[in-house]
Parts: sequence; C-alpha cells; structure tokens
Amino acid sequence: MSADVGEMQSVGVRADERLGLSLRTGLWILASAICYYLATRTAWLLCFPDSKVSLFFFPHAVLVSILLLVPTRQWWLYVLAAAGSHFIATQQQDWPPLYALQCEAFDVAKAVLTAAGIRMFIKSPFHLISLGEAVVFMLIAVILTPVVTSFWGAAFTVANHYGTQYWVEWRNLAVSNAVTTIVLVPVILIGVNQLLTRRFKAAALRMLEGSFLGAAILLVGWLAFDRLPAGPETSPALIYAPVVLLVWAALRFGLGGMSHSILVITIMAIWGTMHGRGPFLTQSPAENALALQLFILVAASPLLLLAVAIEEERRSKEALRISEERMALAVESAQLILWEWDVPDDRVWIDDKGLFGFPPGAPIDHSTLAGRVHPDDRAAREVAYRHALATGGPYESEFRVLLPDGSVRWVAARGHPGPTVNGERQRMIGVAMDITRQKQASAETLQQREELAHLSRVSMLNALSGSLAHELSQPLCSILSNAQAAERFMSREPPDLTEIQAILADIVSADLRAGDIIEHLRTMLRRGEAELQPVNVTEVLEELLRLTHSDLIGRGVSVSNLAIVDLPQAMTDRVQLQQVLLNLIVNACDAMETNPPQDRHLTLTTHIEQNEIRIGVLDCGVGLPGDVEKLFQPFHTTKKHGLGMGLSICRSLVSAHGGRLWAERGAERGAAFYVALPLATKMTA
Repeated sequence: MSADVGEMQSVGVRADERLGLSLRTGLWILASAICYYLATRTAWLLCFPDSKVSLFFFPHAVLVSILLLVPTRQWWLYVLAAAGSHFIATQQQDWPPLYALQCEAFDVAKAVLTAAGIRMFIKSPFHLISLGEAVVFMLIAVILTPVVTSFWGAAFTVANHYGTQYWVEWRNLAVSNAVTTIVLVPVILIGVNQLLTRRFKAAALRMLEGSFLGAAILLVGWLAFDRLPAGPETSPALIYAPVVLLVWAALRFGLGGMSHSILVITIMAIWGTMHGRGPFLTQSPAENALALQLFILVAASPLLLLAVAIEEERRSKEALRISEERMALAVESAQLILWEWDVPDDRVWIDDKGLFGFPPGAPIDHSTLAGRVHPDDRAAREVAYRHALATGGPYESEFRVLLPDGSVRWVAARGHPGPTVNGERQRMIGVAMDITRQKQASAETLQQREELAHLSRVSMLNALSGSLAHELSQPLCSILSNAQAAERFMSREPPDLTEIQAILADIVSADLRAGDIIEHLRTMLRRGEAELQPVNVTEVLEELLRLTHSDLIGRGVSVSNLAIVDLPQAMTDRVQLQQVLLNLIVNACDAMETNPPQDRHLTLTTHIEQNEIRIGVLDCGVGLPGDVEKLFQPFHTTKKHGLGMGLSICRSLVSAHGGRLWAERGAERGAAFYVALPLATKMTA
C-alpha cells in the first residue's frame, strides 16, 4: 500500500511539473506572439513608397531570435503563434487573405531558414562567437537567406500589385531583411543573455565611460540625422560623424556595446528621415530609403566583425592569463622547475630555485647541466634525451644531482622536443622535480618491508621448530649410531676396514644432510635485500618438501608433487619465494585440520602460461570466504591466533618480483592459491 501511495505521489509530482512547464511554455508563446504583432505594426510604419516592403522589418529579427532561443522541438508552436499574430494584423488592415497567407509562409520560411542555418553552423552562444562564426552568421543571415528568399517574396508582392517592379521589390526585400538581421538580432540575443544571467555589474569607471559614450552617440546622432532639414545645407558627410563613436563602442564594449550603439544610430537615422531631416533626403523617396539602408548595412558589417575580433582576442588573452596563473600555481604547488633547451645554440634556460645549484644569471649549456649529474646516472640520462630528440617522443629520466656543497639530490625530469626544422630539433621544453624525499621514503618502505618479511620468516620457522628439530635429529642420530659402530669395529683384531669405510661414508652423508638443513635455516633467517636472479622452481619446491617433511607427517597430510621437472627458470628471489610457498603450504595444512586424517591431501602444481611460471598450492580444506580479496588485506585473518599479515606480506613480495598472487575456489571443494612469476629469459632479454 505504501509503495502504491509513493508511486501515486511520484506520478502527481511529474504531472505537476509537466503542467508547470506547459503553462510556462504557453506564456512564452503568448508573449512571443504579442511581440511579433507589435513588431509587425511598427514595421508597417516604415514601408517603402508605393510598396508593402518595410524599410526595417522588425518581425523577421524577432522571430529569428525567438527560434534561436527556444528548443528546436518547440519551433512549430512559436512559428504558428507568430504567423497567427501577423495574420490578425493583416486582416485588421484589410489585406486580401490569400496575399496575407503568402506573406505568412514567406516570413516563416526565411526566419526558419536563417535560424536553422545559424543553429547548424554556429555552436557558440552569440555573445561568445568567434570571428569565423561571425563571418558564417553574415553569410547565412545577412546575405544568402535574404537574397535567395527575396526572389519568392518579390514575385508574389508584384503579382498581387503591391509593388512596382520585380527587381526593385527583390532589392528592397533583400536589403531590408539583411539590415534588420545584422542590427537587431545581436541586440536581442545579447540582451536576453544578460537578462537571464543577470550580468549587469560593472566597475564605476566602466559605467561612467558607457554613460558618456551613450550620451555622445545620442548627441552626434541628433546632429547628424535629426537637427537639419533636408536640402543643400545638409552635408552628406554627416553620415560619417557617428563612425568614430561606433568604433569606440566596438573597441571598448565589444559586440554588445557595438550592437546597441548601431541600433540607436539606426533608429535616429530612420526617425530623422521620416520627418524630413538628415542627409538621406536628397533623392527620390525610394532611393533615399535605399541609401539609408545601405549606410546602416555598410557601417554595421565591418563593425560587427571588428567587435567580434576584439572580443575573441580579449577572451584569448583572458584565457591565456588564467592558464598562466593556473600553470604558475600548479608549478609552485608541485614545486616544479621549468626548463627549456635551445638545441642549435646549446643554451639552457632553467628556473633553478636551487635544485641544480647554479648561481642566478649564470650562462648554462647542456654540458654544464650534465656536469651536475651523478657519473653513474649520466649514461642513462643521455640515452633518454637522445632517444627523445631522435623520435620526437617524450623524455623521461630520473637521476642524481651532485651539488657544489657535496650533497646529493634525486631529480625527476620530464620533457618533450619541439618540431624539426630542416631535419633538426630546435628545442626541448620540460619540467624537473626534486624527488629526494620520495626516494628516501621508498628506501625506508623497502627496508621496512624487508624487516617485516624477515620477521614473518622467523615466525614461520618458529612454528615449524618441532618439525625442523626432528629433521635435524635424524642425521645427528645416524652420525652417533655410525660412530659407535665404528668404535666397535675398530676394537676388533684385526679391524674390519671395509665395514669401517662404509660406516664413515654414512657419517659423511648424514653430516652433509644436517649441514644442508642448517644452511637452509641460516638462509631463511638471514637479513638482506631481495636479489632477483634465475631460480629453479622445481628445486625450491623439493627443498620445501624436505624441510616440512616431518611437519606434514605429523599433521597427517599427504602430498602430490605434480611439478614439472624441466621447467625454465623464474626471475625471483630464492629465499622470498621459499617464504611465500612455505606460508601457502602451512596455510593449506591449517585449512585441512578439521578433515579426517585420510582426507588431508595437498597438491603442488607448476605450468607455463602467458610467459609466466605458475605455481599452484591446492588443498581440500574449508574453502574460501565470499570476498576472496579480503584474505590479502592486512590484519584480516580466519585463524583464531593469526595476525592476518602472512598473505598480505606474500602478495607484496610477489608483486615486488613482477609477479602475481591470487586465490581461487577449488573445483569441488577447498582452495587453490597461485603464484605467477615472470620467466628469467623474458626478464633478462
């Protein structure tokens, strides 16, 4: 019941969200229709003489902007709303319905084509467009779409007797739509973006400059287009008066400032012309209107490109500044040293910071830098950078640096060569880092791991002390018995030298066996660093079985040694491998303690797979837990008196040898632990 209630509530929330979205979308569509209607009524006030073509067709820019601002899937709703509002306006003016419908189709087609082209080829928000995208915008919205669609528009305009000549109507339509698009679309898109993001904050000086610029544009626009009546006293040169201010707006306030400024000039020029003032009334009405449009178009086009280019450069500089700040912060935080090597001139620039011990301002070449490298590391470093220069690949090297005071530091250097000129590398740039502490920490960690492994071996041998004592007592008892028998044979007259010789041979054999056991124990107990070398795995297994022979008998464990005799050697440390395998054998015996004596069977296997020697230790004990990997976590144990460190240490030892240690569940029961080690031939090749 509660689940049903929750589902019903969820459905209700989704329904409320859809209802809220529908209401919000409906309000936006209604607002768009009202704007389109008002824009239409305004455009009709600016028609060419004896024509239905508007001097500045606001509805086109409004609908294009709306389509660029809303999702594509909702375009049909906004298009229907705009067409409907325009049709209502035409019927209020008693337009023929057929002609009005043709106008709706024409206006919708050119707006949809313009918006679709912009959406397809311009991916950036309009206030962030690049210079290339601005050129595309002008080609699509200002040239191609107005020019192409005007063929259709001029045809039905003349056919319905609302125009005089076809090519005049085509020219008027193309120029009107182009001017409207280049002037009004940027203003609407940038203004809406500022409203939605609430980006109105500006510094006081910036606001003062903007206010002064706005006042200057209004003043100059009034002087140029609205002060003097048309006639001989009105100089055509007045049309150039606002150009300086428009360039100022583009340079200082970018695309937004330029677009708003050109809109103000356009409105003032149209207002003055309609009221018989300004420099655009020296010819016929149609020619005056065309001159006004061409002035706006010719002024706005290069200024738009200029504003976009300046904004793009400003954004690039800002991005570069931010990138440099981030780089500086990263370099400082990571304590990196930047360096650059001019290969042809053999000059090295390095932000030393005391890493190499060079005095500030001292000239450095490559040989000088290489002289600070430890002699034992110079060859490897030279091979690394020569390979990078030859192949163009990355340069990576770790080496020691000998400072003038005799101290030694570890340095990690990374770099990349530049492109070639005439077959030669011109430079290499990179970073260097002081890794002395990391090397010290790594050495300390290695030492602690060696100590832990040694303690683990000691603990393991302590657990096997009874078995080891038994193994050692056998040859010692044999030596004692043979020595006593030799004494008896020596007391005879004459002594039996043949028998005595055989007894002495037995003593020597038993002594060698005892010596092997003692030497093996000394090896296991000896401290020292791991030494990777070729190791015969079969011999290691046989030695371990001899060492644990008595313990296995005491536990009632039978062993099947299925190891391959003629295995290739593995690259590992012999003592640590014995420690790992001994730990696995002891764990296997512990896992079978609860089994009946006749059901305690241990199997050892070896085989080669994927260039590895794999050693398996299989038992028929209690099996593995649900999460097998937990067995290898430190301090995780399934034994009552265990510390949970054995398998963790074993895995770290095997990993240090370039191998792997993992566990699997047995086919029927029990567990199987596998050690994979690289072949000696692979490691030494």
